[in-house]
Amino acid sequence: MAKTSCTLKYLARGIIPTRETKQALLAELSEVIPNSTVTALPVNQGYSIELEFTDIAPFNRTSFEPYIAEHVLREALNLRCQFSGALQLDLLKAHFG
Repeated sequence: MAKTSCTLKYLARGIIPTRETKQALLAELSEVIPNSTVTALPVNQGYSIELEFTDIAPFNRTSFEPYIAEHVLREALNLRCQFSGALQLDLLKAHFG
């Protein structure tokens, strides 16, 4: 079966972006999704987070993004970041190859 690559880009708002929380967030995401490339850039009251995967198996296209957003990314943000309000997590881009 052919591998399906994926790039997901999110905007996470309601977070106080600091160097320490960025490093902690990157470390957490690298630990829970080791076969990915993670980029987090600070924005006003949050982060722009891009995740690149070479293969999404055992997931399919419809189940992968919701799993990453609701279980992996949201949990990592809750564990490693300080909030300045309610967490808003918006999907900006999803590209499957």
